[in-house]
Amino acid sequence: MPLFRPDQALPRDPAGFGQWLRGHWDEHRQMIPLAAAQTKPIFVPDFDLGYWSDRPSVVTSWLNRHNEIHVLLRLPGAIGGIDLSAVDLGKDDEWFVWMGSHALEHQELRDFYGLK
Repeated sequence: MPLFRPDQALPRDPAGFGQWLRGHWDEHRQMIPLAAAQTKPIFVPDFDLGYWSDRPSVVTSWLNRHNEIHVLLRLPGAIGGIDLSAVDLGKDDEWFVWMGSHALEHQELRDFYGLK
């Protein structure tokens, strides 16, 4: 069960996406100290994943930083995942694939890090 709800948002729903964004960032912030506490510590940057703007440069930066975080969080649990930076969120089909894949990965990360 996701710690943040909704764990997916619809395209072109600023209020729903804002709620998703905040809960998502909170969950990432819970994982950071858990990654650092691993036998082989993983130091994950605490990028501000709560900041968003529809400006293309901000979207690109957010996607790249978010992907960087996921790559690091996956390491101790050998968790697979997609390149979360390789998406055009302006295309509904890519939006839904990204949201679904991202939600599944967060479930795997919650399971590995013991977040309930």
